[in-house]
Amino acid sequence: MEVLLKEKLPFIYLADNGFREYYKPQDNLFDACAAGELLILSPWEYDASKRHISRNDCVMLNNIAAEIANECKK
Repeated sequence: MEVLLKEKLPFIYLADNGFREYYKPQDNLFDACAAGELLILSPWEYDASKRHISRNDCVMLNNIAAEIANECKK
């Protein structure tokens, strides 16, 4: 992620926990979002007790990323 940010290359970050109300990314992530270089998504609602991601969750996130990447190629 640091290399992508440094090189100003576009990417999608799939978060393992949703976003609390009024979420705002920190510093360089905010700048990348504002520049259209970063999209942050999460398929889950925010869990204040910090959800524990499972292998199945990771596989699902990878499938979502692959689907988005395939759509972007069209």
